[in-house]
Amino acid sequence: MLVAVLFVGCADSKKININGKDVIVEPYGWMNEAEMKNDSVIYKVNTGNVVWSVIGVETVIVPIILTGNSLYEPVRKK
Repeated sequence: MLVAVLFVGCADSKKININGKDVIVEPYGWMNEAEMKNDSVIYKVNTGNVVWSVIGVETVIVPIILTGNSLYEPVRKK
Protein backbone atom coordinates (compact mmCIF):
# COMPACT_ATOMS: atom_id res chain seq x y z
CA MET A 1 0.00 0.00 0.00
CA LEU A 2 2.85 2.38 0.81
CA VAL A 3 4.32 2.05 -2.67
CA ALA A 4 0.91 2.71 -4.24
CA VAL A 5 0.39 5.85 -2.17
CA LEU A 6 3.84 7.17 -3.06
CA PHE A 7 2.98 6.90 -6.75
CA VAL A 8 -0.48 8.42 -6.28
CA GLY A 9 0.59 11.52 -4.33
CA CYS A 10 -1.49 14.37 -5.70
CA ALA A 11 0.65 17.48 -5.19
CA ASP A 12 2.14 18.93 -8.38
CA SER A 13 4.97 21.34 -8.98
CA LYS A 14 4.15 24.48 -10.95
CA LYS A 15 6.10 26.85 -13.19
CA ILE A 16 5.59 30.42 -11.93
CA ASN A 17 7.12 33.63 -13.27
CA ILE A 18 8.93 35.34 -10.40
CA ASN A 19 10.90 38.54 -11.08
CA GLY A 20 10.95 37.85 -14.82
CA LYS A 21 12.22 34.28 -14.48
CA ASP A 22 10.23 31.07 -14.82
CA VAL A 23 10.77 29.14 -11.60
CA ILE A 24 9.54 25.60 -10.96
CA VAL A 25 8.02 25.71 -7.48
CA GLU A 26 7.71 22.37 -5.70
CA PRO A 27 5.12 21.36 -3.10
CA TYR A 28 6.23 21.28 0.53
CA GLY A 29 5.12 19.82 3.84
CA TRP A 30 5.91 20.22 7.50
CA MET A 31 9.18 18.23 7.23
CA ASN A 32 10.74 20.29 4.42
CA GLU A 33 9.09 23.70 4.84
CA ALA A 34 12.35 25.53 5.61
CA GLU A 35 14.02 24.26 2.42
CA MET A 36 11.12 24.20 -0.06
CA LYS A 37 8.72 27.06 0.76
CA ASN A 38 8.98 30.09 -1.53
CA ASP A 39 7.75 33.29 0.15
CA SER A 40 6.80 34.79 -3.24
CA VAL A 41 4.18 32.09 -3.89
CA ILE A 42 0.68 31.42 -2.57
CA TYR A 43 0.10 27.79 -1.60
CA LYS A 44 -3.04 25.77 -0.91
CA VAL A 45 -3.57 22.60 1.09
CA ASN A 46 -3.48 19.55 -1.13
CA THR A 47 -6.78 17.86 -0.28
CA GLY A 48 -5.88 14.71 -2.20
CA ASN A 49 -2.93 14.03 0.08
CA VAL A 50 -5.03 14.82 3.15
CA VAL A 51 -7.65 12.27 2.02
CA TRP A 52 -4.96 9.65 1.35
CA SER A 53 -3.47 10.39 4.78
CA VAL A 54 -6.83 9.78 6.46
CA ILE A 55 -7.30 6.54 4.49
CA GLY A 56 -3.80 5.35 5.40
CA VAL A 57 -3.82 6.55 9.01
CA GLU A 58 -3.51 3.00 10.39
CA THR A 59 -0.14 2.57 8.71
CA VAL A 60 1.26 5.70 10.42
CA ILE A 61 3.97 6.04 7.76
CA VAL A 62 1.62 7.04 4.90
CA PRO A 63 0.35 10.23 6.57
CA ILE A 64 3.87 11.16 7.64
CA ILE A 65 5.22 10.86 4.10
CA LEU A 66 2.28 12.56 2.38
CA THR A 67 1.86 15.49 4.76
CA GLY A 68 5.54 15.79 5.62
CA ASN A 69 6.67 16.23 2.02
CA SER A 70 3.73 17.56 0.03
CA LEU A 71 0.94 19.01 2.15
CA TYR A 72 0.93 22.37 0.36
CA GLU A 73 1.06 22.89 -3.41
CA PRO A 74 1.86 26.12 -5.28
CA VAL A 75 -1.04 28.07 -6.78
CA ARG A 76 0.24 31.43 -8.03
CA LYS A 77 2.57 34.34 -7.36
CA LYS A 78 1.66 36.65 -4.45
